[in-house]
This record gives sequence, C-alpha cells and structure tokens, in this order.
Amino acid sequence: MGRTIDIAGRRFGRLLVVGAAESKGGVLFYPCVCDCGNKKEIRSQAIREGRTTSCGCFAKERRLAASFIHGRSHTSIHNIWMSMHQRCSDPNHKHYIDYGGRGIKVCARWAEFTAFLEDMGERPKGKSIDRKDNNGDYEPGNCQWASKYEQANNRRSSKFLEFSGERLTQAQWEERMGLRRGQLYDRLHRGWSLERALQTPRTG
Repeated sequence: MGRTIDIAGRRFGRLLVVGAAESKGGVLFYPCVCDCGNKKEIRSQAIREGRTTSCGCFAKERRLAASFIHGRSHTSIHNIWMSMHQRCSDPNHKHYIDYGGRGIKVCARWAEFTAFLEDMGERPKGKSIDRKDNNGDYEPGNCQWASKYEQANNRRSSKFLEFSGERLTQAQWEERMGLRRGQLYDRLHRGWSLERALQTPRTG
C-alpha cells in the first residue's frame, strides 16, 4: 500500500483535495472536488504524479471541441463515438459496469473523433459498433460494424453448443434448424437432449 501523505487543501490541475486518503483494497484514494463541481475519489499515485488533473471533464471538453471543428456533432456516428467513451469512462453511465467497470478502454487514437471516423468509416445502415473480442478494448483491430443479430452472437452471454462436429451459438443453431427465436433455449430448459431439441421440427 502506498505511503499516506497529507495533501488536503492542495490543488492539482482542476482537482482540489478535500480530505485525507482512504485505503480501498490496499490502494490509497484521495477525495477531490473538480472545478466543474463533480466529486470523485482519485488514486493517490495518479494525482501526485500529475497523471489525473480533472474528474474527466477536461478530456470530455476536448472531445466536444473537436466535434464542432469537424462539423459532425450530433450525427449518428458521432453519437456512437461519444457513447463509446462515456460507457468506458463515466461511472455514472448506466452501462459503465459492463465496460469501464470491467477495464474496457477506448484507445488513445480514438480520443479524436476524426481518427475514429477515418478508421471505421461511415456507419452502415442498421449496424452499430461491435468489439470482436468482448474482453478487448475499443481499438481499430478489435472493432467492426455489426447488426444486432451479429452482436447478439458475440455477447459474453452467448452460449455455444457443439453438435455433429459444429460449434455454434444457440441463436445460430435456431437459424440453421429453422427454429423460432428462443425455442432451442426453451426445449433445453425443459430437459430435452440437444439432439432432440435440434432435430424436432419447429412448432407454432
């Protein structure tokens, strides 16, 4: 655990330290208030080394400023880019726990919208950004435009089933065997064997 240093009342960039450090899991955190009004606990090492100088608002302001320069703010692809950053960096975002909370980050290059647009191109109709490796970051080699169906097959919760030498998700097997969505899950949940669940024709 890091050594406790009393820096209450000191300012680091936009952050004002307002209390003593507290240990969480062996790591020291200082309670801070940002100039924008947000309260946030910052890791001791990050604030004392000058690596963190705001609650995150400064980076957000830079992104917004860049948005107006390129004239694409409030467009569909720009909203996707903004949401990508928010769910990875804003603890108050409703999906943060599944992204930033799991350590998922946006690569440094994509801090600028123009670089993101250059790498990904315009969003195809009906598709949104998807990570090929759901444990990987948002970065050029790990991202693609995908439909909701394609993304569903790539979720961490997608269950793979192997039958006759093929390994597919439940959704892919349903499509392959002509079953309605959710029918394979229902059959297996009722105790059917995988062979019976797949080979019994669709009903209803």
